[in-house]
Amino acid sequence: MHEILRWPGVLAEPTVDPGTLAGRALALVDEALGELAAARAREGAKLAAILSARCDDIAAQVTRVAPRIPAVHAAYTEKLNARLREAGLDPNEDRLKQELAVFATKVDVEEELSRLVTHVAEFRRVLAAGGSAGKRLDFLAQELHREANTLGSKSVDAEVSRAALELKVLIEQMREQVQNLEALGRAPRP
Repeated sequence: MHEILRWPGVLAEPTVDPGTLAGRALALVDEALGELAAARAREGAKLAAILSARCDDIAAQVTRVAPRIPAVHAAYTEKLNARLREAGLDPNEDRLKQELAVFATKVDVEEELSRLVTHVAEFRRVLAAGGSAGKRLDFLAQELHREANTLGSKSVDAEVSRAALELKVLIEQMREQVQNLEALGRAPRP
């Protein structure tokens, strides 16, 4: 058997034309790149839907707490006035009024709520524009997180504090998805 295998032409395979082989290889590469692009588009659409849903959730939290802010300020101001009266101080004294006004400004969260709305709108705009948006979306997620942190630190109401905590959870979920989007953007392009 060993001798037969050594005879000339026994193990020789028919040769394939290199041009045909190259053409077939290029066709397979094109097909693989097409499938990769389609998979990336499907994944990108799913990530965009997830991010859009998180934007909806953030907007819902802001909408839920925004009407509470004037009542929270009024209740907190009344609480401070009552404590001042208990301490024997007149809350109507000019110096105390000034201090209360400064303190009320420090705990005012309307600006943070409006910035959250603005950042969500920009996030949606960038997401809808498509293209290479990972870094921009990551930056916006950082800005959203900063506003949620400030909202939580300024809050003098338990409900607003809970909303700030929920916002931080939602924004962290968004950041994870944006990082997936950035990784998707680094995949080879067809």
